[in-house]
Amino acid sequence: MKNYLKTKRLGIVGCGAIGTMVTKHLIQKSSAFKVVALFDQNFQAAYQLANSLKSVPRVCNSLNDLVDNCEWILEAAAVSAVLPTARVALKNHIPLIVMSVGGFFLNRTQIIKLANQYQTKVYIPSGALAGIDGVRSAQQIGRITKVEIISTKNENGLKGAPGFSPKYLRNLEIRKKPCYIFQGGVKQAIDRFPKNVNVAATLASAAKFTKQAKVKVVLDPKIKVNQHEIRIEGSFGKLHSVTQNVPSTLNPKTSALAIQSVLALFERLESYVEIGN
Repeated sequence: MKNYLKTKRLGIVGCGAIGTMVTKHLIQKSSAFKVVALFDQNFQAAYQLANSLKSVPRVCNSLNDLVDNCEWILEAAAVSAVLPTARVALKNHIPLIVMSVGGFFLNRTQIIKLANQYQTKVYIPSGALAGIDGVRSAQQIGRITKVEIISTKNENGLKGAPGFSPKYLRNLEIRKKPCYIFQGGVKQAIDRFPKNVNVAATLASAAKFTKQAKVKVVLDPKIKVNQHEIRIEGSFGKLHSVTQNVPSTLNPKTSALAIQSVLALFERLESYVEIGN
């Protein structure tokens, strides 16, 4: 499909696995979105990515420096980076794409207010989940009565999280079967697993079911994928989806599909034809 967008200057906040892979794939796809500026609190990561590209995008020393050099921003840093990035981007009328959806969820009231105030869009890709289009449709008429997500990962996909303890591994050695390591609400899940449960934040936000949504995190030493199972019930009927994602080669905590979902968003923004809601 022919692109209708002229070249758009894109700034990246966060030069880890997602920022790096998205940047390189946009170049391969000859996208209208051209990465021209990078910002990361770890300047070494930003310079490493910049120097790996023929275009050598500008490495910025602050978010304000970044907005002076781009027309769109992709946040791919961390939960804590979302609100400050949103403030700077939206006040400068720069559309923002958020990958650390937990940060959007925790600050959604402020970010939505800023987006409305400055009439500038915030985009949340579907990430590592299938079924988000159905969830958004389900809450249009009638009501949603149940939202549940069960995320299952192995040790490599969970280690380093505040809610992950070595005791879980010891329990596995004894029980020799998968075990729940968290059951609770979305906010508590983000606090304990900030890099692992962006899918829960995306699901609850899409369903507009932010307070009652239930999150379960399962540790399974034998699983080779990042699995997310969602169950939705409401006036529309029932929705059940299971997504088994191959982990990113750069970061096992990130699913490859999460990276591909933002590439799909860029493709949709460029195209004359849109499929899905």
